[in-house]
Amino acid sequence: MIQKSFIIILILLIATKTSAQQKHNIIYQKQFYHNITAENFNTTFHFYHHLDSLITSKISFTLKENFSLVTYPIFRVGKLFFTNYILTDYLLTMNHELGHGYRMIEAGGTINEIVYNWPPPFSNKFSFITLNRPPKFTDQQELMINLGGSESNLFFSDIMRKNILLDYEFQYNYGLPYLYSSNDMPGYTAFVNREAGDPNRYRKNFNELYSSNGVKLTRKKIKRYSYLTLFTDPMNFYALKSVFYDYLILGKNKSEIKMISLNNGVKYLPRFRFEYTPFGPELVYQNYFKISSFLFNINFSHSDSDLPDAWRIKANVWNLRPHRKLSLDLSGQIWDQPSIEFYQDNKLIEASGLGSQIITSINYDLIKNKHLYGLTVHIGYKSNGYVLSEQLRKGLILRGGFFIQLSDSKRKKIRKND
Repeated sequence: MIQKSFIIILILLIATKTSAQQKHNIIYQKQFYHNITAENFNTTFHFYHHLDSLITSKISFTLKENFSLVTYPIFRVGKLFFTNYILTDYLLTMNHELGHGYRMIEAGGTINEIVYNWPPPFSNKFSFITLNRPPKFTDQQELMINLGGSESNLFFSDIMRKNILLDYEFQYNYGLPYLYSSNDMPGYTAFVNREAGDPNRYRKNFNELYSSNGVKLTRKKIKRYSYLTLFTDPMNFYALKSVFYDYLILGKNKSEIKMISLNNGVKYLPRFRFEYTPFGPELVYQNYFKISSFLFNINFSHSDSDLPDAWRIKANVWNLRPHRKLSLDLSGQIWDQPSIEFYQDNKLIEASGLGSQIITSINYDLIKNKHLYGLTVHIGYKSNGYVLSEQLRKGLILRGGFFIQLSDSKRKKIRKND
């Protein structure tokens, strides 16, 4: 099955013309979920970046031309703190809390309220969500609630990382959102030890569920995985550099992304991370490849050797262009998971063993002048089991909406093969 999947992908790559072009989606689905909110919030940051490039570029030019060299850095610090920092915290904190809520809605419960508290130094209180549980509720659905917040931001960061690598540059406006979303899970685990915090509740519930099997997840172990995740993600360093060096010190709005050069023009960027699942943490090895003007990645993940056995293989290809107005994104994965039990419409469902998911995103360009607008449809199918940002049950995946790509007229494209 794996060999056939790779052969199909290679044929598509050879048979189509490709172009590196990020697309920002406004997606609708009858039931809003992690993937919908993550796509739409990424587009919100794209809108913000476009407005920022139009407005602050004029302010910056005036400050640099008519005032001292001290005034412009003060403006950059103030904008970063009072605009980027607050906007990022609000949107991604809400994305985190909604992630808990979506997993509760999936289980048959409801969201009661979300309380947002301002970030430090404006407040020292955590934001939180209150939920109404359904009458029938499994232990693994409780784990899904625990992990749902960081799961939502993890998926958000996957979309942002893909867009950044397609552009081959890091805009400073994406620096703080990437740092927050990608490090939500490992940062929360490594540095926050609140008894009511998500990682501690997840660990407690996990150990209670698997105690009869002699399995125990320790804080020491997940902290070790957290530190490894934080310090082995190259994009964390690009995000820090784009915000605190390129923008604050040099006054540059973007910086080039560097990847490892392999043979025949192939560029490569690895990454390790871990993900909470309803059967324990998954250790994920991500591999991004850029060949000429297209991007794809192959991920392999497995469980910790002391925890229930699981593995997963996933592949993504972006921006295949069989026609000048038509582009395709392909995503597929297969997995082997231990038993998961969950209620769906008051019916107990058990999923275990091999499973798979495949999704095709079809994008059609409608208007292309200074900006690009078009329609998008996401269609696919998954079997019962856990997948990041998707519902546990099997079924058809169908989402639709439109995409945009707002261009900055002053933007100079970085050559993709430098």
